[in-house]
Amino acid sequence: MMLTEKKFYGLLLVALLIVLAPHGLTAYKAHDNDYDSEQFLLTYPETQGSKLDNCYLCHTGGQLGKKYLNSCEYCHDVYGLKPPYGDSKQTLNSYGLAYLEAGRSLEACLRIGGLDSDGDGFTNEEEIKAGRLPGDKDDNPTTPEAPAVLYTREKLRSLPRTQQFMALDTAKSGDYYTEYVGVDVWTLLKDAGVRKDATDITVFAADGYSMSFDLADIKRKYPQGQFWSKFPWIGFPTNTRYQDGDKLPGTLKYLIAFEREGIPLQTSKIVVADDGRARLDGEGPYRLISPLHQPVVPDRSQWSIDRDGPPYPYNPNRPVIRNADACIKSIVAIRVNTKDNKSFHYDWSGQAWKMIDNGELVIYGAIK
Repeated sequence: MMLTEKKFYGLLLVALLIVLAPHGLTAYKAHDNDYDSEQFLLTYPETQGSKLDNCYLCHTGGQLGKKYLNSCEYCHDVYGLKPPYGDSKQTLNSYGLAYLEAGRSLEACLRIGGLDSDGDGFTNEEEIKAGRLPGDKDDNPTTPEAPAVLYTREKLRSLPRTQQFMALDTAKSGDYYTEYVGVDVWTLLKDAGVRKDATDITVFAADGYSMSFDLADIKRKYPQGQFWSKFPWIGFPTNTRYQDGDKLPGTLKYLIAFEREGIPLQTSKIVVADDGRARLDGEGPYRLISPLHQPVVPDRSQWSIDRDGPPYPYNPNRPVIRNADACIKSIVAIRVNTKDNKSFHYDWSGQAWKMIDNGELVIYGAIK
């Protein structure tokens, strides 16, 4: 049965629940079915596991206020995660719109192959065959591969280490204090040769999920809050040296973490539950750690039976963003963007799970 446009573009899951083919990477699956991506892969089977097998084949990023959002975030904000939904067409790039207008089918994929949807002088099919995005004028068969630096475990650990005990404030899975060790992101970017015209980065997980961050935020240091052990919804290590109400020392940074509580992060893998639902198991070998931008007492869980109880009931409209929402597990790539280029060509997608196993992380884009 063909779903309505609104039904198809409804987003059900954000961040961890994904569907992966056993032999490789497929697009981050956040829609309520995979009908359209299946039509594309049936038309162009050679693209499975490539960068074209992803949301940004058809979806676009965009500017909201002063912040640039990549395709995942932009769709979540513009269309929404629950009713009333926004305009789904606003989240589509030129290729996605052409596919929609052609009828959303395998025949539609074939019909628009001869078009030049992004106006860069190459047909959609020419770009797809070359492994380039047909809805992005900055990515075509003449676009050179972006400069890149590959970090191995040894190379990453040779950089100055940062250790921080901090709160992870979540919406659903439970708040907790823990200690992460890694390299602060700005130190890593400087080591990779970040250019002066760089404005933001996009961090990619192995499953294709991504999120963008302004460099101004990455460079900052953030104040620590207090340690709270009296609230039952906040977990903490049993051997902690802090007492309830203690001010935590130091400041916080954005980290590429490789240890938690003195133990290397568990290498991620995809596990399939009895109901057929796939999920990501493990944090590592690398996880982006985002600090709370200002101190706050973590509120109750959205899933808690006493979510509305005092003190600190769950507040879906709390102005302080929950930092755990931006702590991306299983990261394999960081793209450094400029104001005018958010799609530097470097196709790491087919190697993502091999990179996870090998402990590799690539930095590419606006670097020297």
